[in-house]
Amino acid sequence: MSLTDPTARANRRDAVIRPVAWVLAILALATSPFLVAIIEAVPRSQQVAAWVICMFSFIGACLLFGLLLYYTAAHRNPLGITAYTFAYVAGLVFILGSARDPKTGLPDALYPALVIYAVSAVLLIVYVSHALGSSATMKDGVETTATVTAAGVNGMVNYVTHWRLTLKFTDQQGRDRWFHLGRTGYGYTVGQTFTIKYNPKRPGSRRSIVVLEPSQFESA
Repeated sequence: MSLTDPTARANRRDAVIRPVAWVLAILALATSPFLVAIIEAVPRSQQVAAWVICMFSFIGACLLFGLLLYYTAAHRNPLGITAYTFAYVAGLVFILGSARDPKTGLPDALYPALVIYAVSAVLLIVYVSHALGSSATMKDGVETTATVTAAGVNGMVNYVTHWRLTLKFTDQQGRDRWFHLGRTGYGYTVGQTFTIKYNPKRPGSRRSIVVLEPSQFESA
């Protein structure tokens, strides 16, 4: 038995670790150009060993700090995971193609890596936009109930059914609004309800709607 709220304690811990996790994850992703420079700087007879060390160092750092960031993130969204994955893949491509073109003197994989980095940057911008919208909603949003009006299966995720749900709620002006929600699991049916928060200034914005977990209910 604990004398303190474990959820509140975990939230305080994550709030302290989160900025550090962001910095470490970004630094890990940004090391690929420096690792390529290191590979190119060592004597040719040692480049294979340097390449192996640099490659596995990059993979290990990105996985370790990426997981740390994921488990402490305030806003978990597939967009954020995808953006991080693209940046990670771009770094791998850059290191894998670190051999220089004799004509240009540039790494063979420079341009493919830049394209993948650009995709990652776009996804990151969209993710940050969603995160800011969710944060504003959690701070000043209105809590209400959304009802499932349609439920259909649209695939499997790790052998678990993935559902596409249509939910309806009524805003403060009395207007009915609908939005889609993806969920994994079993037993979702029409008429089932979810507790949500929405931004009363932008009730029609999907990115400003947050489906609450039980620990986030205002009545909790």
